Amino acid sequence: MSIKIDLRVPPCKPMPMVADFVKQCEDAGFDGVGILDSQLLERDCFVAMAAALQATDRINVASAVTNPATRHPSVVASAAQTVAELAPDRVQVWIGRGYSSTATIGIPPATVRQMRHAVVTMKELMSGDMVSFGNDANSRMKHGGEAPPPPVYIAATGPRVMKVAGEVADGALLMTGIHPGAVSEAREIIADGARAAGRNPDDVETIFTATTIIKDDLKEAREIARPLAVSRLMEETYQRWLKAAGIDVGDLELPAGLWDLYPDVPHAEDWEKAQELCSFLPDDALAAICDYMGLIGTPEHCANRIKQAEKEGLTHLYLMTGATYEFATGEMEAFRDHIFPALDRNGH
Repeated sequence: MSIKIDLRVPPCKPMPMVADFVKQCEDAGFDGVGILDSQLLERDCFVAMAAALQATDRINVASAVTNPATRHPSVVASAAQTVAELAPDRVQVWIGRGYSSTATIGIPPATVRQMRHAVVTMKELMSGDMVSFGNDANSRMKHGGEAPPPPVYIAATGPRVMKVAGEVADGALLMTGIHPGAVSEAREIIADGARAAGRNPDDVETIFTATTIIKDDLKEAREIARPLAVSRLMEETYQRWLKAAGIDVGDLELPAGLWDLYPDVPHAEDWEKAQELCSFLPDDALAAICDYMGLIGTPEHCANRIKQAEKEGLTHLYLMTGATYEFATGEMEAFRDHIFPALDRNGH
């Protein structure tokens, strides 16, 4: 089994519990974990990454995802380089626009220009280079260049950010779903960015996010995922990828109350209310969107979808479960006990 599989881990509990859960993920056979960065919803991302690295021996640990709007690029660079000293080959920086981080404090998410500038600045600082910050401030990071810097990936949903990932990042974390049509289109956009910058597209790794909810009953899993499916319909960015996957839900009217959920639909604290507001989505549309998003269903269903994804050329999946304020214990156990054995992969 060559496909890499990472699991999202929210730092939603005290640090010893976060570290212990990541150790369980390592023992289960996962290749990596992504630690959420949302300063008011979770514990600190980089502290949690450090705790996780110290509790494990093999598993990769990434910021999933940090952002240049609430954290200055110099702050992210210093934090990432420092954490990487604990396990130089097991740290990755995943950086995005910072939606939940910015929304909770009333500032706009990072722009595409900010994303590009942040990645270039971080890579230069971590390499030990002098960087101009404007206003005659030319500085370098004292501990930059002392060890190989951790790779920097851009989390991208829209084509402009994808192109920037191809231009300047080591990889891209993509929220396009795992349908072959969407995967192919996203990869071509990244390749265009890489070629425009004189880079080899093969040097830019692509990780595809697979929304993951596993239950013994397929219908139950899809019902739990209903708000996540509806959230895809709420944002213009996702329309391109739904179309690429051949999904057309027609002119459905979205309830106004969806925009009142705190902090948003995918992270709603009142999940029952979110499911109630999302009950308008027809079951056939829900099923199609669930399969487009990723791995939503029984362990057997999800194992078969992973096998198919690998046949279609996917090399790395990031499992983003519906759990924001709890660990994804059920999904971790399903992979450990059922899915990894079905894939002939138990541990390493």
